[in-house]
Amino acid sequence: MQIDEAPTITEQDRIAALHRLKLMDTPAEERFDRITRAARELFGVPLAAVNLVDSDHLFVKSPQGLARSVVPREETFCDATITSPDILVVPDATADRRFAALPDVVGIRGVRFYAGRPLSAEPGSRVGTLCLFNTRPRELSAIELRHLDELGTWAEAEIRDSADRDRARATQQALLPAAGPAGSDYVVAGICLPKADVGGDFYSWEESEGRVCLAIADVMGKGTAAALMAATVRSAIHSTGSQHPGTILDIASGRLARDLDRTSTFATAFLGTLDTVTGQLQYADAGHGLTMIVSPDGSHRRLHGSGLPLGIGEPGSWTTCRTVMGPGDTLASFTDGVLDLYGGTLTALDKLADLIRDTHPSDVTKALRDLHVRTALEDDLTAILLRRGSAPV
Repeated sequence: MQIDEAPTITEQDRIAALHRLKLMDTPAEERFDRITRAARELFGVPLAAVNLVDSDHLFVKSPQGLARSVVPREETFCDATITSPDILVVPDATADRRFAALPDVVGIRGVRFYAGRPLSAEPGSRVGTLCLFNTRPRELSAIELRHLDELGTWAEAEIRDSADRDRARATQQALLPAAGPAGSDYVVAGICLPKADVGGDFYSWEESEGRVCLAIADVMGKGTAAALMAATVRSAIHSTGSQHPGTILDIASGRLARDLDRTSTFATAFLGTLDTVTGQLQYADAGHGLTMIVSPDGSHRRLHGSGLPLGIGEPGSWTTCRTVMGPGDTLASFTDGVLDLYGGTLTALDKLADLIRDTHPSDVTKALRDLHVRTALEDDLTAILLRRGSAPV
């Protein structure tokens, strides 16, 4: 039974496809365990597994009845399985010279029967196997082969879902600014860490005619649905053609009204435009409320806005406010996920101000990333920082 018709790819390509999945050496997941439980019950075998095969070892992603999680590749049946698009059936391993000397055959496991269905992440890239093992010789009927193939299709769908999520994450991150503006009188840095693979936060900035325009937004919800709406909000904000933050929110709100209403969604946002020569900052706030200016001496002030979130406020309700950033001042805006790193209340702004005062903006984002790694956050985390003039470090 042939599984795929794709052209043969190189081993290097196969390994690259496997590593893109980011599944190697990860904990067991119920989505794979359901498949191996079903395989054990359907075929009446004591052992079943979803395995991933690297260049030199096999990782058991979903063990059912198996104790080992990592096995040298050359000691496995799966080393042969991934070389062909066909299901490999070994009725009696002791009678097959390819496998008779394997540790699982001659050792205490006493494996006799093996059946392996190769699993592809992409056409032709066989990255793993769905396997059945038994301590007694047996054959598989045509119907059983079809059932194993169907379970393999299920396992491949889960593997490819991992690849799809990875591509979605990479796409969302690619939409963020890749580097700060080139001006010598200011520094910009940002970070966006979704709770799931993708999230509802985004930040952006652009440089134009002595100005730096920035935005940060937080769409209600998490995951893929929030990410879809975040892309919609981002597009609406970027396509207005205005430099006045309040006007941008007004126009974007009108364009988004139907989509936000039909999806029962709202989004908070902060938009700012800094004149890099005079330090004048124009800004508008749509229910965001988590923006402050931190001075070199560590004092800070929040930038309050009276506007409601997009999807709740009415067009025409957002105004453009003005203030001035002095040399060395840092504009910092966060989504509420950042507060969770410091206890989840607004007192976190005091701790963030202390961090910002003594730290270069890019190092602030690194510190937030390090905290994120050590904290099991239940929300997306996003921050953007803009420092005028020479930054104290």
